[in-house]
Amino acid sequence: EKNEVVARRIVTESLLQESDAAIRHFFVGVNVFAIGISFVWLSANSYHITSTDWIGGVAALIHALTVAEIALLVLLYYMVKDARDAMRKSNDMKKFAANLSKSKGFAEVDGLTVEEFGWLSADEDDDASPLFWTNGDVSSDVAADGKMLTKAEEAVATKLAKLAKSVDPQVAESLLVKADVCRFEGLREYVYLVLNFFAFYGYAACILVYYFQNEEAQPSFMRTVLLHLPNADADWLGNAVGDFMWTVEPIVILGSPLVAQSITKDARKKEKVA
Repeated sequence: EKNEVVARRIVTESLLQESDAAIRHFFVGVNVFAIGISFVWLSANSYHITSTDWIGGVAALIHALTVAEIALLVLLYYMVKDARDAMRKSNDMKKFAANLSKSKGFAEVDGLTVEEFGWLSADEDDDASPLFWTNGDVSSDVAADGKMLTKAEEAVATKLAKLAKSVDPQVAESLLVKADVCRFEGLREYVYLVLNFFAFYGYAACILVYYFQNEEAQPSFMRTVLLHLPNADADWLGNAVGDFMWTVEPIVILGSPLVAQSITKDARKKEKVA
């Protein structure tokens, strides 16, 4: 009965977390889509098409940049949040793995979180995950969904009973490897943050120069933001910095899986040697 209560709590919390994640993914997707649309004018500007009036000219480019800047500001917030969450998760994984290595079974299921349950079940294929709809098996029938929910709770309760008796020693070792990968992902998010911050700063300079073309009438703080450069130089440098940062970022994105894979392989080699 104790396991059933904990299982119901884990499944319920998992549902709420998935709901929050779905809303966030939609919100982030809208902002990414806005930035993607602005790339039409950014690409056109690279080919000097915005020098003509074909797609709205320079004014349309500035409007597109403004939309991209607003959307990017939202993404910068989530980059900070994701980086901090990843670093926190890495530390929690290491602490959890240390506690697992000291005990044969996991008897303290009362305080088990959804995240910790996921760590304990990640390497198994027994369908014990409370996220029973991940395979797309979702029904609009309330009764059918209720049965699926009950089935998920029973699967989690069964898993908890197994964990109370014994925990595979390899789970702790696997968690330590995942903690290192998670820490790398957190550091990578900080790299994304730095790259996108400079891109934001560079493109913001272009927007300011467009709306405040008279250098003598510019406020002192704006001259500071523009590094006291002439408008032409600030516009060129800002655009160059933005383009460079958004060129480097895809390279980091494409290369990061290789680094994560390397971390995993190195950890496995150390385990074999040990």
